[in-house]
Amino acid sequence: MNKYILLFILVLSGLVVFSQSIYSNTSDRAELLPKKYATFEHYAFVLNGKVIGKEALVNNPEAQLNNIFPYPLTLEGQRYPGAVYFHSEQRFAPPVRYADQPAYFINGRQVSPYQIRLTKIKAYISLVKSTNDTTINGVLYRGSVHVDSDEDFFADRISLPDFIEKYTDLSPEEVIIHWRNTQDEYRNEDDIGTIIGNHFPLYSFKIRDLSVNKIEVDRVRFAERERYVIHILDDSYRQSLPKGTLIFEDPLALNTVYPCYLSDFHQKDEQIFIRPEVDASTYKGLNFYLKKLSSTTGIPLAKPSSTTKTDSITVQFIVLKDGMITALESPDLDKPGHEVILTAFKKNACGWTPAVQGGRPVLCRRKMVLFYSKDQKGDIRSLDSLKYR
Repeated sequence: MNKYILLFILVLSGLVVFSQSIYSNTSDRAELLPKKYATFEHYAFVLNGKVIGKEALVNNPEAQLNNIFPYPLTLEGQRYPGAVYFHSEQRFAPPVRYADQPAYFINGRQVSPYQIRLTKIKAYISLVKSTNDTTINGVLYRGSVHVDSDEDFFADRISLPDFIEKYTDLSPEEVIIHWRNTQDEYRNEDDIGTIIGNHFPLYSFKIRDLSVNKIEVDRVRFAERERYVIHILDDSYRQSLPKGTLIFEDPLALNTVYPCYLSDFHQKDEQIFIRPEVDASTYKGLNFYLKKLSSTTGIPLAKPSSTTKTDSITVQFIVLKDGMITALESPDLDKPGHEVILTAFKKNACGWTPAVQGGRPVLCRRKMVLFYSKDQKGDIRSLDSLKYR
C-alpha cells in the first residue's frame, strides 16, 4: 500500500510542476521587460545635420527627435554603431509619412495609417469613405475610411498604451516609440523604422512568435525633461503590404465599389501563367467565396423547393502580382442574371492571393464556373457551387 501512496504523491507532484512550467512559459512579460535603460551608448547625436555632443541637446529647447538609424555608419569621418537624428529648424525636419490622411477604421475601431495598410485586404467585406473633414479627440482628419472585414484584426493584440505600461512600467506621456523590424543590417528605407510620438491608442501589437520579440529602452535628456525611447523590434514590421499600398495610395479617391478591380491594366509584355507552380487562390476557399457572391447578389445558397433547372456561368480573369484582378469577362452574358454575377466578382476582387512561379508572384489567368438553379422564367433562384476550370 505504501508503494502506491508514494507513486500517487510522485504523480501529483509531477502534475503540479508541469502546470507551473506551462504558466512560466506563457508569462512573457519578464522576458520582454528591459533589464536596464541605456543612453544610446556610442551613438552619434545629429542636430540639424551636424554631429553634436549628447550634453549639447539640453541647450536646444526646440530640438525634436527625427528618427533613429540603428545600424553602423560613418559621420564626419568617425564610425558609429548608429545615429539619433534631431531637428530644431523646420528645414531639417523629415517628411511626414501619411500626412493629411483620413481617419481609418476597421470593424468600428480607429487605427493608424500604418496599420490599416497591414490589414488583410483579401478579407475585406466592404469599404465606405467620406470626404467630409472630421475631428476625433481634438485631431482634424481629411475625411474617413471605414472597413468591414472578416479578419479579426485585434485578436491577440495589445494596444500601445497597455503595451507600454505592461512591458516597460513607464507612462505613455514620457515615451517616444521607435517601431522597427529585427534586421541586423541596413538594406532599404523600411529597415530604419518609424517614430511614433503621439496618437498611441491607434496602434496595437502582437507579442512574441506572432510579432514583437524584443523591447529595448534608451533615455534622452531634452532641454525640458528626460524622455524614454522604446524600441519595439517586430518581426511583422513593414511600412505596408503591396495591395494596401495600391488601395490606400489616394484614399479619398478610393473606388469603394470595386477597390481591387483594375479596369485599365496594361500587360507590358509580361507572361501570363495558366498553370503556375502555386496557383492564385481565393481567401478561405471556394465555399467562402461563394457565400460572398451570394451576399453581394442577394441570391440565396439554398435551393428552392419549387421545380428548377441547373445552369452555369463561366468567368475568367487575370490575377495580378499584388492580388488585384483585371480583364474579367464571360462568354455567357446574354443570359438573365449573368451581368449581376459578373459585377459581384468585381466587387469581391479583394479576396485573391497571387500565383507564384520560381518563388516570385506572377500574373495568372483563372477560369471559374458558377453553377446555379433557375426557375421556368430563367430567373436565378440559388447559387449552388463554384469550381475552378
